[in-house]
Amino acid sequence: MCTILLPVGTREDSLREITRDIHETAKRLGIAVVGGHTEATPGLDRPIISGFMVGETRGRVLSAEDGRPGDSILLTKTVGLEGTAILARDKAALLKKKGVPEGLLKLARSYQEQISVVEEALLTAKLKGVHALHDPTEGGVLNGLWEMAEASGLGIEVWAEKIPVAPATNVICLTLGLDPLKLMSSGTLLLAVEPSRHSAVQKALQKTHVRLTEVGRLTSRNTGRVLVKHERRQSLRAVSQDELYKLA
Repeated sequence: MCTILLPVGTREDSLREITRDIHETAKRLGIAVVGGHTEATPGLDRPIISGFMVGETRGRVLSAEDGRPGDSILLTKTVGLEGTAILARDKAALLKKKGVPEGLLKLARSYQEQISVVEEALLTAKLKGVHALHDPTEGGVLNGLWEMAEASGLGIEVWAEKIPVAPATNVICLTLGLDPLKLMSSGTLLLAVEPSRHSAVQKALQKTHVRLTEVGRLTSRNTGRVLVKHERRQSLRAVSQDELYKLA
């Protein structure tokens, strides 16, 4: 079900485009759209869509809570995908003024097409040795890693230099003075995996052409939560504000 809130004066063809996108995505994923609500709401400058989903589970359920000490932390795709797409759309004029070419902005906006993790989550959830899954959103991958450790009641060691950042994300963040590791990262999936099963997970994901990178490991709680950056160890803490909101 979804609630669609539209700025006053929105044309019907804009609503039709939104509902068509919802229908096509739901159909592709085998989801039934069963209801919702639509209204024109004063004070909005863009559409806001709030979705709610309910379903039945079959087999085991994986969350961020079941990581184990010693698990490798694997990350799919690259970080900051959704944040990059939003910045390339909403801050296009500013980025062009600062010298970012339109071709790179077009590439960055296309990252919006990568923000679903359904395919890789369904695939990896069936694999032996995968203990926990988590999809980082606000606060970026660093917040997602902290959340996984917090949910599992464990420590964590994260290797900043190994976290993959796409070139377009890197350019946009450098131009705007933002940290890509703290930028909204819908589209990335974090996996806590038994180290001996790393290769098997890698092989399975090759079928989907999804990039997979080892970025850290879960540890016992008493070792703390650590971010290793430029060979220096610092505390990994929850991210209080996503980098997107620094430009609000």
